[in-house]
Amino acid sequence: MRMRGIRTSAGCTLLAALGVLLGFAAPAVAGDADVLVVGDSLAVGTLPYLGPLLGGSNIVAAAKNGITTPQGMKLVRRELRLVTPKTVIISLGTNDGSDPRRFADRVRRTMSLLPENACVVWSTIFRPKRKGDYRGLNRVLYQAKRRDRRIVVVNWEYAVNVGAVILPDGLHADAAGYQYRSSMIAAAIERSC
Repeated sequence: MRMRGIRTSAGCTLLAALGVLLGFAAPAVAGDADVLVVGDSLAVGTLPYLGPLLGGSNIVAAAKNGITTPQGMKLVRRELRLVTPKTVIISLGTNDGSDPRRFADRVRRTMSLLPENACVVWSTIFRPKRKGDYRGLNRVLYQAKRRDRRIVVVNWEYAVNVGAVILPDGLHADAAGYQYRSSMIAAAIERSC
């Protein structure tokens, strides 16, 4: 797996090492990628678990802690100069503001960057109240799904609300939670992509 845009920190270095130990697919070469993972810290957290669940897929990761959707769009543009993915996994929106109209525009612009035949798996948002209301942003994702057949929504908010996962800091999952999130994403890909 090739990882770009991940901050160099002890935690991210550990995640990358775990990815190698857990058997991520070999790095993709230019033009060769089954899956592009783009996102914030939630994407970083899923990376060690996605590789084994997507068995044999060439995965390119462009994930960075704390990024917003516009910053994620920059990563998408950069990666699409190198690869043409069949599936794009997106974890963006958690660090955006609470304005649904602004987020809808960001989702639309992100989707306009992606290949017409790509399956796009986008997880819903859950965050502490101190970071602003997020429910309107999730409505935007479901509305976008109705308009764009490429979008598959993974209901992370529901998983958190029913207690399927634990978020020790109210935002980030523990290891079991990231594994659960990864299994939700892998199931969505198998079912819909």
